[in-house]
Amino acid sequence: MRTFYIFKIKEEYAQLTKNNPYTLFRMLKYIYNLDKKEINQGADIFYKLVENINTKILDKKIFQKYQENYFYMKFKNKHQVNNIYQKEESKLMIRNHYLLLESTIVKPSFLDDLYSIPNLFLCDFENLDYFWLEKLPV
Repeated sequence: MRTFYIFKIKEEYAQLTKNNPYTLFRMLKYIYNLDKKEINQGADIFYKLVENINTKILDKKIFQKYQENYFYMKFKNKHQVNNIYQKEESKLMIRNHYLLLESTIVKPSFLDDLYSIPNLFLCDFENLDYFWLEKLPV
């Protein structure tokens, strides 16, 4: 199971790190691994890097696309696809400052719905994997 945290990076930081995403990944991983005592310091850095995601529009867009799909379920801001034929089990949780995507496959179907959002950066902190969504082949 892969767990991706998806962040919408502010334009100025996206331009600075497009060619060197490791720097951005290191900063986000640093924030991810902070102790509860240091959370204020991490929050300051996080809010400088990350933009809010319009959750209502994204939630509605995904629901409208998948609502007729037999393999799709939704509860609040959590979307789920369990496609037994493609062996895909994917959950997308929509939060204000990030998206959380858990999946059993490398390229979950929800990623196709996110290409229209600019500057999305995906991090799998457990497997030390990171990339810009726009660099992922369609």
